[in-house]
Amino acid sequence: MTARARVVLSLALLAGIAPLLCGCGLAGAINHNARRAAGAPPQANPGEPQGTLPAGAEAEQTPRRPASTPEQAITQFAALYINWTYHTLSAHERQLAAIAVGDARLAERQAAATAQRDTTLQQGHIYNQGSVIAVSRVIGGSPGQYAVITREQTGGDEEYAGLQAAFHITLATVAAVRGGWAVEQWQPQS
Repeated sequence: MTARARVVLSLALLAGIAPLLCGCGLAGAINHNARRAAGAPPQANPGEPQGTLPAGAEAEQTPRRPASTPEQAITQFAALYINWTYHTLSAHERQLAAIAVGDARLAERQAAATAQRDTTLQQGHIYNQGSVIAVSRVIGGSPGQYAVITREQTGGDEEYAGLQAAFHITLATVAAVRGGWAVEQWQPQS
C-alpha cells in the first residue's frame, strides 16, 4: 500500500469513527488544543464550569452572514477558528463572535479581549493554520450537534518551530436563526 493510500484510508477511518468517539466521550482523552498549545488561555479557569448565557439573552441576536446549512455554518466557523496569526487572532475572534450565537458568541468575545492582551502570542510570533477534514452529525448526540475534524499546524518562534501537524476533534452545536444557521456552541475535544 502506498503512503498516499494509507493517508486516504486513515482519513476515511477517522472521519467514520469521529461521531462514535465524540458520542461516547473518548475523544476528550487527548488534549492538544491548538490555542492552548499556542499559549492562549483556556476558555474557563480549571475547576470552574464554562459560563453560559441566560435563556433568551444574547442567543436571540441574529448573526452576521448566517449559513444556508448547518454544515456550512460549522465549516465557515472552523476555517476562521483554526487559521490565524498573532496579528489576526483578536480580529478573527471578533469575526467569530459576529457569525455565532449563544455560548459560542460569548466565548469568542471573551477570547478576543484576552488575545489583545496576550504578550506570549506577540513575542512568539505564533500562528495556526489548518483545514477542515470532515463535519458529521454526532450519532446519539443532541439535536444540532456535529463532530468536526480539522488538521492543524501551530508554529512561531523556535519554541513552536518543531510542532507537528495534528488532527483535532471539536463538538459543535448549531442553531436555526433568521436567514439560516449559526454555530451556538464550540467545544474543542482534542
